[in-house]
Amino acid sequence: MISILLSAALTFAVPSQQDGPARGQGPAFEVAVGSGEVAPALVAEVRELTAQRLDFLRPTFRGLEPQRFAVFVHGAAESLPPALAALRHPGAPGFALLGRHQIHLVVGDMKRTGTRLESVVTHELVHELLDQFVAPHGARIPRWFHEGLAQYLAGDVYLGVREQDIVWRVAVRRLLPWYDLERGFPRDEDALGVAYAQSYSYVAWLVREFGLDDVIAAAGNVDDDTDFDRAIVGATGRPTLELGDGWQRYLQYGSGAWWRVLLGRSFDLLLILALPAFAVAVLRRRSRARKLRQRMERHAELYPADFELEPAPMPPLELHGPPPPEIRP
Repeated sequence: MISILLSAALTFAVPSQQDGPARGQGPAFEVAVGSGEVAPALVAEVRELTAQRLDFLRPTFRGLEPQRFAVFVHGAAESLPPALAALRHPGAPGFALLGRHQIHLVVGDMKRTGTRLESVVTHELVHELLDQFVAPHGARIPRWFHEGLAQYLAGDVYLGVREQDIVWRVAVRRLLPWYDLERGFPRDEDALGVAYAQSYSYVAWLVREFGLDDVIAAAGNVDDDTDFDRAIVGATGRPTLELGDGWQRYLQYGSGAWWRVLLGRSFDLLLILALPAFAVAVLRRRSRARKLRQRMERHAELYPADFELEPAPMPPLELHGPPPPEIRP
């Protein structure tokens, strides 16, 4: 689920970038097999999902009449053309090429990670629609805002990373700098997860505080003279530093992330708390066994005859009554 601004020409077919049809005159997108083996039924499912999620997302970007775009379905990451494989983070089940009106879905990674097709389609559609909404200033929209909004509207976080996985970073000041996440995300797997979690949490907080319409409108106000920071400050009436501090306070004290951390680690905590009691029980059992052995040793020293007696032989078994009948084969 990675959106990338592609400046170099790719070596595969690209749909024309003409204006899409008006509502009711047909779809504003095409779905095709990109590479590898893809079942026709899956292509049909992607086409249906794309139409549904496009109708769902269109009102979010007010006034936007989507230009035509293409959705390419790839069977596996190994089947991607080299030009595309170089642009994709390993393991990403989808990515969008901003400015090229292309969405690419990697079916193999969806199956491997258990990611829902609907979530991936929605996520990538947000990238495409947001890029069209802010055109021709898409390059001025930060990467973290793209990814945060896509996760929020898809209702699914990328890489499974949640707020409770980054809340401790606020306390120790280990969050990733926002300026490092403006143009791209890290390639390291751990840092990549943090980048997605931060982006989701911050954008979700902005939406809760100021409303989705105002947050989207702020992105639409970006132009040659207004960068995204100025646009978001103008929409919220708060300085950038105050916004960042407000989000961090919410993450620590209002999001419930710390409680989710504690609940998630409850078994570990119970195990740690039980260790002292378990250790005491083991020590007491060993102490009782040692004392019993010492008493037996003293008794053996005082009364050695008790330990030298041999057991009395058992008397022979006597049978009474008539003998049992003879059994013949």
